Amino acid sequence: MIHQEPRLWAALESAQAVEDFEIQQAQLEDVVSGAEAGGFARLAFVARHALANAYCVGRQWDRAFPLFARCLAEHDDRRHEFGPAEEAALRSWYCWIIRSMAEFPVFSLTQIYAALDDVEGRFWTAGANLAEVYATRRAVAHIAADREQEQQYFRQWTAAGGPDPARMWDLAAHVDRLVDRGDDAAAHALAAPALSGARTLDEPPVPVHIDMLLPLARLGLHAEARRSFRLARRGITREVYRYEYSGKLIEFCALTGNLDAGLETLSRMMWGFPTLNRPTGKMDFAAATAVLMQQMVEAGRGDEPIGWAQQGDDEYVDAARLLERMRRIALDLAARFDARNGTASQGDRVRARLAARPVADVRMSAAHYRFTHGIPEDLPPEEILSRAERHLDRDQRTSVGDHLLALGEPPAHLAARRAHLEALLRGGPDKGTALYEAAGRYQDEEDWVRFALCMCDTAMWMADNGRIDDAVPLVTQMRDLLRKLPDPGAIARAEFAYANVMTGLEPDEVDRALARAAEDAAESGDPYVVAVVAGHQVHLAVKQGLPSEQVIALAATMRDAALDADWPAQAVHAFSYLEAAHAKAGTTAAYRREVDERIAGFPAGTPLVVRAGYGFAQARGLLAEGREAEAVPALEELIAVERYSGVPAVHWHWLAKGYFAAGRLDDAADAAEVKADLLDDLRERGDLEDPSAADENRKLLIECYLLLGDRDGTLEHLETLSRNAHKRNDANLQDYARTRIDQIRQRV
Repeated sequence: MIHQEPRLWAALESAQAVEDFEIQQAQLEDVVSGAEAGGFARLAFVARHALANAYCVGRQWDRAFPLFARCLAEHDDRRHEFGPAEEAALRSWYCWIIRSMAEFPVFSLTQIYAALDDVEGRFWTAGANLAEVYATRRAVAHIAADREQEQQYFRQWTAAGGPDPARMWDLAAHVDRLVDRGDDAAAHALAAPALSGARTLDEPPVPVHIDMLLPLARLGLHAEARRSFRLARRGITREVYRYEYSGKLIEFCALTGNLDAGLETLSRMMWGFPTLNRPTGKMDFAAATAVLMQQMVEAGRGDEPIGWAQQGDDEYVDAARLLERMRRIALDLAARFDARNGTASQGDRVRARLAARPVADVRMSAAHYRFTHGIPEDLPPEEILSRAERHLDRDQRTSVGDHLLALGEPPAHLAARRAHLEALLRGGPDKGTALYEAAGRYQDEEDWVRFALCMCDTAMWMADNGRIDDAVPLVTQMRDLLRKLPDPGAIARAEFAYANVMTGLEPDEVDRALARAAEDAAESGDPYVVAVVAGHQVHLAVKQGLPSEQVIALAATMRDAALDADWPAQAVHAFSYLEAAHAKAGTTAAYRREVDERIAGFPAGTPLVVRAGYGFAQARGLLAEGREAEAVPALEELIAVERYSGVPAVHWHWLAKGYFAAGRLDDAADAAEVKADLLDDLRERGDLEDPSAADENRKLLIECYLLLGDRDGTLEHLETLSRNAHKRNDANLQDYARTRIDQIRQRV
């Protein structure tokens, strides 16, 4: 037993270093059990406090109350075992617990005020400063919506030495109360030094930036609002903050014309919402989400699927229904607080937020936008399904899912097509079975074209899964069947499937099949089919080392067809083939002039995908010439059209380079952050065309954060870069990391 206590102290220290809160909780629970069994009062006190904090991080705030009650009772029974430090920690924890009690309407005001009187008595007995008590009373009065008491206790807090200008949370409380009272100008005057970095605080002022977002927008200080949003959005991912703060980010986005940026924050936080049991946090986050959903509905996006939670079939819900759910949650919780407080203030506050109108149009950088395909409410089922098929052809899988959700249970005559589409979306060993079942439905309907194409998909799946002996006769039979039917587009697809199955078996037969497919595709007049076939042809031409002139001709066909088919990803591939082929032929300068002339001659109304495709080609030239800043507009436009099917990680890196060269440091950091980890992963797997892009992107982030004065951001990315450098034994990268770390230390 003598040796047990040191072991438990070590286990406590080890548990507190664990990042996963569920694992940390389990380890701390073991420490608490061991301390209680051994009768180690001081250890049990510290371990319970740590466990209570871990429960709160895990959104289980209610589990902190019995832990504190046990500590308080043991302290009062065994005072001789606790020193001044433990008593001071207990008083501070008591104040924190009382604030938490106020956030649960199950605790009456009588209980809360009795606890306040008790803790104040303990401060008096210890001869301690009462600033923390008055701060707690002020916070309780704020939640109880008693403005007179809140003002009275704020004055007493100030007279007792608070708010401490060096403590971030004191400043945040002061700013929040001014914003709550509608005094945006006073809040800005108080917060401005922290917002600009002129005031040094004990913690990063992320909550202050968040609380000031809407006031800055209302004051017309849009540049400051953009900067605060970016700093807050980055900072909130580095520490654990209450749900209210993410809610305020969402609400700011909703009321400033940044719906998609709001959806990004919502999707990141919604996973934990169902298990959040702190009523104030749940009420405020629900209200903020309802504000965003209201703006979605008013923007004509009420039928857009929103990730609600991992709840089986109810994982997604459209914006209009999520609006009603969140409005109901917020108002129901507000009513519970009003019943406890004896006022209508919380309900009035929530209703005022729900009725809020947009305050300004504050445009964020392109990195904050997530583009979605709208689905008109009155679109017929046939058209919804046709659009879903079209999106799948272009690998826009999120849009496919959105359309299938909008389709719901289709009419009987569309059931086979839906089954085929869902089978193509599926992965794993069940995909073949699903394709067979869909083909069977087509066969029952005697839809022989779709039946044959579905079986072609099955043959390609067989070939991909090592069943080549089954795949060859099947795809041959289906191709021959379609040759008897007057549908050149379907025939081209079948020949394409045949070529895919034969790849690696008979190269000459693959070339002949693709040549036939190209003829049929051209006859069909379907640019998508032309682009698919040409893409495979140019890939093989490069692989076989054919003359640059042949590659250029095939890539030009692929490019034009992809642009006509509104297929950005395939167009980008075509332009990449063209650039490489012209470089090999020594005709890059002429190619660049051709691209510039084509862009200069675009008529009004040129489709966005065409402008973006040629803009990509122009941007590649500008980047190669070191004119990164000039490439920004084209790259922004390109990324806008790529968002449907996913933006290649290196494109975000190029955009970040452009922003950095243009001196737009916040935008550069935003863009470089988007796929930084993926770039590292691609490099490790050998799937990055330019492996140096991963390290360049990470170094760009480090330089951005250094120039922005963000020490935490700089160190975070330096740690990752250093780890990558040691993993690859890259001496130059290691030297760079050491130099930058030394610079940061010298600045401290």
